[in-house]
Amino acid sequence: MITRGTSLFAMLLLTWACPQAHAGEITPFAEVLIWHASEETSSTWASVVSETPSGSPDPRSVFAAQQLDFNWSPGFRVGVNIAPETSNWDWTLALTNFSTSQGAEIPDGDHLVLPEFFSGFVSGDGFSFTTASLDWSIRMTTFDIEAGHDIQVLDDVTIRPVFGLKIASIRQSLQSRWGNPSLGLTAVEDVNHDFFGVGPSFGVGGTWHVPGTSGLRVVGSCSGALMYGTWNVTDDFQRTDPGLPLLSYDAFSTTMNDAQLGTVMIRSFVGLEWTLPGKLELTAWLGYEAQWWANQQRLLTFQQLPMHGDLTLQGGSCGLAVCY
Repeated sequence: MITRGTSLFAMLLLTWACPQAHAGEITPFAEVLIWHASEETSSTWASVVSETPSGSPDPRSVFAAQQLDFNWSPGFRVGVNIAPETSNWDWTLALTNFSTSQGAEIPDGDHLVLPEFFSGFVSGDGFSFTTASLDWSIRMTTFDIEAGHDIQVLDDVTIRPVFGLKIASIRQSLQSRWGNPSLGLTAVEDVNHDFFGVGPSFGVGGTWHVPGTSGLRVVGSCSGALMYGTWNVTDDFQRTDPGLPLLSYDAFSTTMNDAQLGTVMIRSFVGLEWTLPGKLELTAWLGYEAQWWANQQRLLTFQQLPMHGDLTLQGGSCGLAVCY
C-alpha cells in the first residue's frame, strides 16, 4: 500500500504532465483538481419494490433500482520534473490524490427496500426493510514515474512520447443502514473495497504554439497503463435491534480477499498552457482531464449481470509550475 509516510515524502518530489523542460532544469509544481466520480451502473446499492395504486387498470409490481450519484470534489497533484544535463530524456515523478463521498437515503413508505450487497440480501431480512441510507466514499492515490522526450516535428508543433511505471491505491468504503420502523427492525452493513495495483504506463503528448501569441500553447496528451492488481473486499451485515431475527441470520459476512487480476487505465488531457519567461520561468495551465479504470469495482452484489464495474473520473485541472 501507499503509506502516509510515502505520500508525505512523495509530495515533496512529485509532478505530472510537466511543460517542456530543457537540460539542467528542475521544475516543481502543483495542480488543483475538481473532478466528478462515476461508477454507474455498478453503483446500484438498493432496490425499491412497490405496487401500483389500487384500482389501476394495469396492476403490477414496480422494481426501481437506486443508484448513487457523486458530487464534484477537489483533489491535488504535486511533483517535480528533472531534466539531466547529460540526457535528452527528462524524468517526472508525480503524486495524485483525490477523494469524494456522497450519501443517499430511502425514506420509510409503503414499499420494500432490498439490499443489493450480497450479505444484506442473503441475510434473510432483505424482504423486511422499508427504509435505508448509505454513505459511500472513494479515495484514490497514484504514484507515477515517467521518462519523456520532446520531439520538434514542425516549427510550432512538438510531440512528447513517455513511458514509465504507475502505482495505484483505490479504497472505497460503503456504510449502509436498513430498517423497518413498524417491526422495530434495524441493521447495518459495511462494505470495504480496497485495490492496489502496479504496472507499466505509456503515452504521447502534443503541444501547439499559438501563432501571434507570446508563450500561449494548446496542449494535450493520452496515456494508459496495464496494471496487475490485488482486490480485497469485505461485506459485513449485522442486526442492531434487540429483537429476535426474523427467520434470518443475526450477522452475515462475505469476503473476497487477495483476488489478483489485471486491469486497464486510460487517461486523457486537453487544455491551454501559458509561460511567463524570467529568471524563474512560470508556467500556468488550465484544462480538462478524464481517467477510466476498467473493471475497477468488484463489489459482491446479488445481481451481477448488469454490473460493469468501471470507475470514471473527469473534470477540470489548474496548475502552476516554477522552473529553476
